[in-house]
Amino acid sequence: MLPTLRQLEYVVAVAETGQFVEAARRCAVSQPALSRQVREVEELPGVRLFARARPRVLLTPVGAEVVGRASGLLAQARELVEVAAASAGARQGTVRLGVIPTIAPYGLPGLLAKLRGLFPEVGFAIHELQTHVLLDHLRAGTVDLGLLARPFDDHGLQGRDLVVEPFVLVAPATHPLGVPEAIRAADVAGASLLLMDDGHCLRDQAIDVCAVAGAPPATLVSAASVSTLVRMVESGLGPTLLPASALAAELRPGQGLVARSFLDAQPGRTLTLQWRTTSPYGAWFEGIGTVLGEHYLDLDAAMPEVAGPRPRIRMLEP
Repeated sequence: MLPTLRQLEYVVAVAETGQFVEAARRCAVSQPALSRQVREVEELPGVRLFARARPRVLLTPVGAEVVGRASGLLAQARELVEVAAASAGARQGTVRLGVIPTIAPYGLPGLLAKLRGLFPEVGFAIHELQTHVLLDHLRAGTVDLGLLARPFDDHGLQGRDLVVEPFVLVAPATHPLGVPEAIRAADVAGASLLLMDDGHCLRDQAIDVCAVAGAPPATLVSAASVSTLVRMVESGLGPTLLPASALAAELRPGQGLVARSFLDAQPGRTLTLQWRTTSPYGAWFEGIGTVLGEHYLDLDAAMPEVAGPRPRIRMLEP
């Protein structure tokens, strides 16, 4: 006897949430019913998949192996349905778009309205996820598309690089780096920058900028979001590097901040749209990538003035 796909969904949900109650809520089923189905899956091979600990349920070693394989089977089952829909030319249902937190608040406003206008029969569900989590969800098939920044391990994925987005240094006007003029990369070598928490790719990218300039930054403070990062700069704790698309939303008159663009080769990040190599919707997703790239050109046109040359978001050829 084999477990059903529905039972495998329950097992994966428990593994991802770490709680039977939360897994039942996600799967829209009662907690006793979900627990009974998970127990039936465990009884098939006669092994325990989960250690019932508190406050979270923990995977056993064999449970981790089973969940990994179950995730792959579920992804293949979803793609089986997608192949049938794609062969019929159907573009309907819901596209699950994963976006990293340093893109979501700045790249998404206005984008969903454009997508709805182009694809009125399609719903777009947004999932804000850190890079490593987003990649896991992409490969497992629980999100269809990922909007993120390079570099990352793209094994099993394909996609389209969209734009190169420059970084801008933002500093308190009272800070030694708060001079209202262009800055050179060498000026930030070894500077004490405020950075994102571990797990955010913007942190790694900022560290790389400083390392290329000559020395990694000395960092004492980190933040969980770009908005929190800017509030820390505003309070005088120090400077930071921001993606150019965040400037319009985060900077306003009276903050006592100076935004400086780079005079020499502008450091930045490459934004990309990724999907599974096995997805039958690759051609359509390419078209969504074009919409995203053009959307970023609109953001570029709305860029506020900064000290130094105007930072430009540059669209990449497909």
